[in-house]
Amino acid sequence: MQSNIEKLLAEKQKQGLFRALSLPAGIDFANNDYLGLADHFEIKKTAADAYIKYGAGSKGSRLLGGNSKLFEDTEKWLANWKGTEAALIFNCGYSANLGVISAFCNDSKTHLFCDRLSHASILDGYAMTSSKLHRFKHNCPKDLEKKLQSAEGFKLIAVEAVYSMDGDIAPLEEYAGLAEKYNAMLYVDEAHSDGILGPGGKGLAVPGKVHLSLTTFGKAYGTMGACIFGSKLLIDYIVNHARSFIYSTAISPGAIAAMQKAVEVAARESFRREKTLKMAASFRQRIAGAGINCLQSQTQIVPVVLGTVEKTQKCHAFLAEKGFCTACIRPPTVPNGTARLRINITAAHKEEDIENLAETLILYIQSHE
Repeated sequence: MQSNIEKLLAEKQKQGLFRALSLPAGIDFANNDYLGLADHFEIKKTAADAYIKYGAGSKGSRLLGGNSKLFEDTEKWLANWKGTEAALIFNCGYSANLGVISAFCNDSKTHLFCDRLSHASILDGYAMTSSKLHRFKHNCPKDLEKKLQSAEGFKLIAVEAVYSMDGDIAPLEEYAGLAEKYNAMLYVDEAHSDGILGPGGKGLAVPGKVHLSLTTFGKAYGTMGACIFGSKLLIDYIVNHARSFIYSTAISPGAIAAMQKAVEVAARESFRREKTLKMAASFRQRIAGAGINCLQSQTQIVPVVLGTVEKTQKCHAFLAEKGFCTACIRPPTVPNGTARLRINITAAHKEEDIENLAETLILYIQSHE
């Protein structure tokens, strides 16, 4: 057994696809702390106070001893903030997607429709089911409609508001129209949009047009955990059918308190999202003007598509030497032939950081063409 495992890992190393943990160094353009809130004193103090008041852990799953008034009060507050009837906290976005997809696509008569670039958590949720999977062309309502026309039975459309490897925005209005037309449920993952985009930074999923939406707090809000928003009926159904919720020890009290405080701070300090989007637009314009492929990015996530794994790794290493920490993204996370660096612009960056990275990146790529 050990020799087989060694061979598999050796093959990954040969292909340049071996993953290893590393510590960020230099100016960090790899993290998802888009609003720069992870080190915000007010949020940290709120979490610390909650740990002292409520204890270090929740002590169990929500259904078996782990529930508390803190959970319920926070969910009511979050639902009111989002403008929905109800909300349900999960430990993380991955767990939430597993729970929602597997809960609603629970037999062979159900249909899941998702984008070809859907996050692994959506596909892993599907892997827990016996439903039929329909993958449509990226951000293409016409292709989605073709697939909806041939399906009978319960239909769930699962999309992301912003795609984490491309940085582009989904046509949610058109998806909502198709969901209504074909009597389908629309579920929107707002992991990379909430806190940054939409009115007041509340994301792009409009209550009433979207049946369920997901907010994660480990990205723009700088903390941890996730929350599903929707009607009371749908949230009750999730409580009863989402295995990743039912069988998981609940998240810690400090994280719950930090969620609400982070949302409050983000709403109050709107300059953070304004700064992030302004710097991201400037960076995209600068590198795209130099002929660098950043796809259709419209957000704080800026891909730099280099094509091969080897080219991407060399550019990643060069930038690291110059003091820039970026994310090196390779297959199977992205399709073959589209290996890239992912640059995340955050409110914690300075304008000169952005300009220096752009200049360094352009000089490197132009000298290696």
